[in-house]
Amino acid sequence: MEKWLEGLEPVVVRQDLKVPYRYSMGATTSRFFIEIRDNRKIMGIRCPQCDVVFVPPRTTCGRCFSQLHEWVEVGNQGTLETYTQVRYTTPAQPAVAPFYYGIIKLDGADTGLAHIVGDLKGQEPRIGMRVQAVFKEERKGNMLDIRYFKPVGEEEEKGAGSRVQGARPKKKVQKAKRRKGEKSRIKVKAKKSIKKKTARGKTKKTVKPARPRRKKGPALRRKAKGEK
Repeated sequence: MEKWLEGLEPVVVRQDLKVPYRYSMGATTSRFFIEIRDNRKIMGIRCPQCDVVFVPPRTTCGRCFSQLHEWVEVGNQGTLETYTQVRYTTPAQPAVAPFYYGIIKLDGADTGLAHIVGDLKGQEPRIGMRVQAVFKEERKGNMLDIRYFKPVGEEEEKGAGSRVQGARPKKKVQKAKRRKGEKSRIKVKAKKSIKKKTARGKTKKTVKPARPRRKKGPALRRKAKGEK
């Protein structure tokens, strides 16, 4: 079987195989990228049962499996929750190494968004650092329309004061008020029921039945009279 290889030199060819393709992102992800491309807005989607805002958005809540339809705008700023450094360059990476990936929890969102952390000016990122999205001038409708997230100074953070940050706490306050009102109503009902019980207890008097007298036998009667 191997005799046909005699006198032949093996030839080794190294090449990269590329398979370009397209796929449909669906209605939910498409709207997410369209808002970034056309309006520079980062949108999330809220679960009506869990009150959780997902960024990036999804069609189904992973906690209660509710269908999600309520779109909300979240802030362009957020908090860096964790990060890692990429030390090698490959064609699949969106930037030249070394660079940092991070998970950012945007203001108004309850989940983290993975993206590049850049413009660090020679410093390392830190967990808890405030960052802000930097959008590209020419956007195509994908995640790289956000160039990276850069650190935010105190002045920039105050100036960016997002209306989105104020929207979510209001809803939380309203929800807390509703819960407080429900608790107070329950307390009032409980007090009323206790008063009724105490009133009933006062009106009704419990009378103990009298003990029946024991009849004295002949021996006891003789003893009482002093007879033997």
